[in-house]
Amino acid sequence: MKTSKLKPLFIVTLAALLSSCAQKSPPPVEIADIVSAQTPVQPELSQTDTASAEALYAMTSQYQGEAQQQHLLKVAAAALQEQNSELALAITDTLRQSDSAQIRQRNQVLLLQAYLQHNELALAEQLVLQTPLSQVPAADQPSFLWSSASLYQRQQRPYPAARNLLQLDALQNNNSQILATYPELHERLWQQLSAVSNTELANLKIGASQRTLGWLNLLEIVRSYLGSPEQLKFALETWQQRYPQLPKLAQLPDALQQQLALEPYQPKRIAVLLPLAGQFQQHAKAIQYGLLAAATQEQSSQRQLIFIDSQQPLPELQQQLAAEQIDFVIGPLLREQVEAVNQLADWHYPTLFLNSRDSRWSPQPDRFYFALNMEDEAAQMAQLFAQKNYKRPVVISARNSISQRMQLHFARQWQALGHSAPESHQFDAKEELEALITKLLETDSSRERIRLISGLIPGKVESEAHSRQDIDAIYLLADPIQTRMFKPFVDVSLNQNAPRLPIYASSRSYSSTGDANDLRDLNGLTFTETPWLLNEQHSAAVREQYLQLFSEQDETLQRLFAMGYDAYQLIGSLKQQQQLPTLSYPGFTGRLSVNKDGSINRQLSWASYRNNRLNAVQEP
Repeated sequence: MKTSKLKPLFIVTLAALLSSCAQKSPPPVEIADIVSAQTPVQPELSQTDTASAEALYAMTSQYQGEAQQQHLLKVAAAALQEQNSELALAITDTLRQSDSAQIRQRNQVLLLQAYLQHNELALAEQLVLQTPLSQVPAADQPSFLWSSASLYQRQQRPYPAARNLLQLDALQNNNSQILATYPELHERLWQQLSAVSNTELANLKIGASQRTLGWLNLLEIVRSYLGSPEQLKFALETWQQRYPQLPKLAQLPDALQQQLALEPYQPKRIAVLLPLAGQFQQHAKAIQYGLLAAATQEQSSQRQLIFIDSQQPLPELQQQLAAEQIDFVIGPLLREQVEAVNQLADWHYPTLFLNSRDSRWSPQPDRFYFALNMEDEAAQMAQLFAQKNYKRPVVISARNSISQRMQLHFARQWQALGHSAPESHQFDAKEELEALITKLLETDSSRERIRLISGLIPGKVESEAHSRQDIDAIYLLADPIQTRMFKPFVDVSLNQNAPRLPIYASSRSYSSTGDANDLRDLNGLTFTETPWLLNEQHSAAVREQYLQLFSEQDETLQRLFAMGYDAYQLIGSLKQQQQLPTLSYPGFTGRLSVNKDGSINRQLSWASYRNNRLNAVQEP
């Protein structure tokens, strides 16, 4: 820890005080249990119960040896309760070096809480990762798990947050006071569980206790039947019988109760408005096939899809909707048609538009917006870089409208996370790209310095060109061909003794048609992509059938097929997801959640080229 952030005089005083302790100490003072960073409980202080942390610290010299360090633990706990993170952090950081194993163990949870309170999230995460729960005293384990979950919540990482909260919930088998100490446990647990992906859900099941499996099964039930009230009711009753040790249905988290109380959309006649003729006919057909594929997966469904060409005047379109007795609409797809419908005062159909919501439009009930926005990927990448604690990322983009738009969105999101504007570069041709990399990594300057030194020193100078050391990540926004050129250029330009420079890309860089040479050239590249194109487990069966019928379709049309499939599947859960934006649907186009304004957010999957193979990875 950088102690320059703390009061230098205090650090010196504290260090001197500890080093001057006598070898023989009085009997240790009892240390009470210490609880969460949110609601720390001050240890027993006998006659000093009402003293402030500063006053308690002033009494430190009355103790010696280990008793003094035990007293300092109490001071740190009091400081945390008073939100005096500087004092708490100074004490706990110093006690890390204690000769007493007991002091070091009891200090762990206080140190974690001090890191969190002082906003030292990177140090807090390092402590959590380096501290197995078995090394934390049993009395402190609930507090350590709660604080660890709080860390991951602040980092917007629901998977590790849910994992820690599930561990805390499992401790109730041996500690009946858990829920009394953490009354928000189940609400927070459900909030974090709602945001995990299906893959993460499967990972949480590995080695899980029966109680934990009950919570995970509850999430599966809600995701499977949220749009089917009767099936959901029956499944929940069966779940309650199977897991009697978990809360009764009436005691489930409020957020879940609210979701269950909402009447989902259960349309019988769904109009699908697509440009079935003209320039965008091919794109419309791909979405249409996706919708039909999703409809065929439903057994005994009463829904009927009615496809209508959106390329007609609005009055005629409205007459057709009325004649068909439509009770839900999917589409339109084209931007100008979405805008035209939004301006109608008498449009009363619940609608899932297949385009993004314009920020100028006021949110309206029963209107939702689903688009494959590239900006979603840029925002996801900015969030990842922040979680990985990168400080100096560089964005390199092809000079075209989509890449430039993504570059701008990444920069905005990065600055919104508290960072300065990232370094950015653009390129056109291959020759320009090679020159850009050489200039970016400053290997040309290093070679020039070597040349000048060689001219001054007689004989042969053994030296190697060095690259820049301040860049900690590169975000590449380019097509597959440009990406395959870029990665080898960077590899040969980097000093072989320097740390590996992580390179990330968007789904625009991915192509399923690469050969063995391409895989080798792309080793080390990590990118965002839809679960559909990565053939993740929940899409594998449908994808196998799809490839038998449409083996020649490019990635753009494949993504639109997945979009149509997801649009159909989302209908029954739109209301519930809008009430709780952390509740996500594991779709083919990504993990889908719904904002309060009706916009659907996508979290894409991560994949990386490693050892000449494409592998799914979990980031961060």
